[in-house]
Amino acid sequence: MSAVRGRGNRTTEWKVRAVLIRRGVSGWKLHGIDLPGRPDFIFPRKKLAVFVDGCFWHACPKCGRTPKSNRQFWQNKILGNASRDKLHSAALKRMGWRVLRIWEHDLRDIKWFIKISDALG
Repeated sequence: MSAVRGRGNRTTEWKVRAVLIRRGVSGWKLHGIDLPGRPDFIFPRKKLAVFVDGCFWHACPKCGRTPKSNRQFWQNKILGNASRDKLHSAALKRMGWRVLRIWEHDLRDIKWFIKISDALG
């Protein structure tokens, strides 16, 4: 588990970053370190925080799963992550930010980009 990075993940963040650059979307920054939950991408002018959540680590209702070995540990870990995600989203909303969460499995097609485009107006 120590090998899992909190940022710079090639399968999620890099895909989103590449599409944002390719499509000419500007005004974003990586890792809002001064914001609750450290969003993966922030659009400060639009007050939009975007999280790219891994299906395993954040309890995706569609494809998340719990390993069979050490089941109780993993259930606590994964449900704790999901609970913390809700707290961070609520804190950001109280601060006036809009929050967009994109699941890892959504990155398989470009529909997630439409969500960001719509949120940016």
